[in-house]
Amino acid sequence: MSTDTLSNLNITIAKEDMRLLAEKAIFLPAYDMLLIADLHFGKVEHFRKNGIGIPSGASNRDISRLEVLIKKVDAKNVVFLGDLFHSKLNNAWEKFQEMVASLNAYEFHLVIGNHDILEKSKYTGLIVSHQIEIGNLLLTHEPLGVIVEDKYNVCGHIHPAVRMRGRGRQNLKLACFYFGKHTGILPAFGSFTGTHVLKPLADDRVFIVNEGIVLDVSNQAS
Repeated sequence: MSTDTLSNLNITIAKEDMRLLAEKAIFLPAYDMLLIADLHFGKVEHFRKNGIGIPSGASNRDISRLEVLIKKVDAKNVVFLGDLFHSKLNNAWEKFQEMVASLNAYEFHLVIGNHDILEKSKYTGLIVSHQIEIGNLLLTHEPLGVIVEDKYNVCGHIHPAVRMRGRGRQNLKLACFYFGKHTGILPAFGSFTGTHVLKPLADDRVFIVNEGIVLDVSNQAS
């Protein structure tokens, strides 16, 4: 793996080493695996098709960002934790498929999310499942909401963020990696996704992504 260690952060969760990447993804060195959640490719095209005047180009930029990240990390296994594609088929999917075909040295997995509604035959080049067990981790799209014995749930779906408050009335909402007692949630990779602000509990671990750097703000976020 080749990454800029100044931009990323190494942690251990559930006895598993993880590298939190400033690109809003996680690298698992023990399994040579890259985890990415909530890309929502095709969302811009879906909105534009329905008459909402959103500037085009976001999907192309996100695909370019994804390709750069995959090559940079160079992990054999790339796992998308659901909501890879936002809606019905449109040309953004074709561009994504072209990228997958060009990166044939990697193995791509999709953990099905609630927005992944394409026919199974369309997921060419992807190994599709509803969850993946690996080591002490259980990879899903949505948080399970239940405790699975001996497994720590890592997921997406929520698009987590926290508020950082300064003096006076200053506050800033920032996407984050969020690790509770039994569940860890990745920030959304897609640039047109929005966020959901979470309120951390006392023992939760929170790592914001800001200006290309991952920062530990546990016990500071509100």
